[in-house]
Amino acid sequence: MTAIGQILCRIGLHRWGRKRGYDEYSSNVIEWEQRCERCGKRKRWVEAKRDRRR
Repeated sequence: MTAIGQILCRIGLHRWGRKRGYDEYSSNVIEWEQRCERCGKRKRWVEAKRDRRR
């Protein structure tokens, strides 16, 4: 990792990669995950699936 990249990640300016979703836990929620391409930090969040009847 370059020195500039380290500095940017330290101040919170990450380069987030592609968003990936998993639906292992329940049929109505999705767990999303993204990783920083420079430092490898992960962020995860859970969202409800959209209603298919609409």
